[in-house]
Amino acid sequence: MFDGRMVVANKAAEQTVADATPSAHPHGPELPDMSGSYGRYISSGLYDRRYPRPNRRTLREMKRCLVAGGRFLDVGAGTGRYTLPLLQVNGTRCVAHDISPVARETLAERLRDFVSDERLVIRGDDPDDLAAEMPQAFDLALLAFGVLAHVAKRKERLRLLRAIRATLKADGALILSVPNAKRRFRAEQRDAESLVREGTLEPGDVLYQRNQADGEIRLFYHLYTLDEVHRDLSEAGFRVASVGAESLLSERKVVGSWPLGWLDALACRFAPTELGYDLLAVARPRAAGDS
Repeated sequence: MFDGRMVVANKAAEQTVADATPSAHPHGPELPDMSGSYGRYISSGLYDRRYPRPNRRTLREMKRCLVAGGRFLDVGAGTGRYTLPLLQVNGTRCVAHDISPVARETLAERLRDFVSDERLVIRGDDPDDLAAEMPQAFDLALLAFGVLAHVAKRKERLRLLRAIRATLKADGALILSVPNAKRRFRAEQRDAESLVREGTLEPGDVLYQRNQADGEIRLFYHLYTLDEVHRDLSEAGFRVASVGAESLLSERKVVGSWPLGWLDALACRFAPTELGYDLLAVARPRAAGDS
């Protein structure tokens, strides 16, 4: 099933959304199909225009946790905003996972040299299958730029976290960034209150959209509190090493301007975590018997 020469390991998985996007609720709107939404987002070029480069603070943390020659798992790899610079670290290897066929095809084309020399494998199957196939295989796992928050239902987010934990070496690390409920989507949070009351959404869930020439791209997010970050990582079997602000300005501003990105990364070293536009966590697999 797993072959280093394969670009996409499981063609049947092209329609899989990993149970992260439920169908229409009888009392509310249909939640967005995140695979389809991100396919449109990427195909339009809007995603790359909004986020043309990595967040320097996040990338620095990733490089700190990935030794030369190490192996990393990039879940929600998208078009390779973090996959590429980490593959440029001497001798590293990667399994990049994304539920969107468009993302996988784009990534395969952009990083075809890494695919050809078998340093990059691109997959779209269920993360539980990956965990069963590659236990304790990775030095580093990434859930960058809100990927976890795009998964609907807390039970599914925990399932994904547990699958990732199973793929990590005992001394491996998870880099996680999630949107901060105190800073993000205030109006959308108010709009979601009635849907939360009727059970269509869970507390912290919001629906929003990105606008482009051919119409709206509908998206789902779960906004996190600092306590939730600690709770969910702990319940999934991780020990939280650190949580801080990923940025103070919006991601779009931080990655769109080198001077702003530099100043923002400096400010994050002194700012309270609660001021973060997103929350950036580093977590380690918790050993048996650890509290």
